[in-house]
Amino acid sequence: MSNEKNKQIKNSIKATRARHAKMVCKVYELKATRSKMSNAQKEEVNQYFREAKWLRNDIIRDVEHAVYGTYSVMVKVGDAFEARNLEILGSQVKQDIHDSVKSEIKGLHTKKEKGERVGKLKFKSYCNCIPLRQYGTTYRINFEKQTVKVQNIKKPFKVKGLDQIPADAEIANAKFIRKASGLYFHVTAYLPKEDVKPTGKKVGIDFGIKHNITTSEGKTYDVSVPESKGTKLASKRVNQAFERNGGKKSKNHYKRVKKLRVSYEHDMNKRKDATHKVCHELLAEHDLLAMQDEMLSNWHKGYFGKEVQHSAMGTIKAGLKNSPKTIVVPKEFPSTQICPVCGSLTKHPLSKRDYDCQVCGYHHDSRDEKAALSILMEAERLCGAQSVKSPTEAGSSVQVVPLCLHKTSPMNQEAQVL
Repeated sequence: MSNEKNKQIKNSIKATRARHAKMVCKVYELKATRSKMSNAQKEEVNQYFREAKWLRNDIIRDVEHAVYGTYSVMVKVGDAFEARNLEILGSQVKQDIHDSVKSEIKGLHTKKEKGERVGKLKFKSYCNCIPLRQYGTTYRINFEKQTVKVQNIKKPFKVKGLDQIPADAEIANAKFIRKASGLYFHVTAYLPKEDVKPTGKKVGIDFGIKHNITTSEGKTYDVSVPESKGTKLASKRVNQAFERNGGKKSKNHYKRVKKLRVSYEHDMNKRKDATHKVCHELLAEHDLLAMQDEMLSNWHKGYFGKEVQHSAMGTIKAGLKNSPKTIVVPKEFPSTQICPVCGSLTKHPLSKRDYDCQVCGYHHDSRDEKAALSILMEAERLCGAQSVKSPTEAGSSVQVVPLCLHKTSPMNQEAQVL
């Protein structure tokens, strides 16, 4: 009987995966209304996340002997370990936490095999994310009452944002997240695919400091969200009070730290909102995007630390890189130096914002726009497509020499120039 049930479960999972493969996956954020929560419910939530932290640390302590349905764990108190009972976490949530730890260990093992330096999983002093895998069991949504019920928490949560989820959405798993600004649910849903009409446009993208993004069409995007005045003031209050109290952490200290975390979160939300708008515009208006795998971390370590930190170039790069429309050109490609007409390399200082080829005399008013065009050409070459045409000052077109005709690679050419 158990074998037949296991077969039914496997067949059901296969059918669900096949159905979801033909649908669009989206994640919706719901925020719990804190004013509607009772003190007892707030204490249950704190205990929920506390037990999740205990269980995760206990699994890391002894991975080989960890079991799914444990009801007690060992918690380190000082230099000794004490037993703690898990009273709120359900069996499905326990299994999800166990699987997430195994997945993290597998990821570290994969990185180690690739030659990267990795360490061991460390114990966490807090846990702010709990997986809710099975809709209808670990959590339920009541659209009429605008509530979300979590397993083993008595009172449902009044939430905002359920109007985002369409009626034909197939709800899957979720995550219960605790942030400085409140409690959130990230609900995963699958929607039917919509017919997207091709635009027939393709664009190259160049990252920079003066303009965060410059396209081969001449458009520029600046996504820079520096620290707000509220964040600076909250940080100043935390540091001054901490020094004034001799390094002691009182209740007021933690209140000030929480205000600082909320302010940081608001700045991050502004940056994410601007990022999503830029990514959506670029992906919606073009069928092909070409970008270079820039080492933004090296930019951050250099002279442009604040400019890179306050910008959203890394998030935009990650968002575009995950799209099937995007072609990534290797970082070794000399997009700034290469001429789109003759293919020769001309090195320019950072202060020179236009481009002049020393061999054929080609000129472009914007070196960033020219670099974006070169990136698009290289992406088409990598895909085996035909070469594109390069705009000139007069508005006419010049036929571009395909880069695959060069006898030496761009890296060798760049080395010769330098």
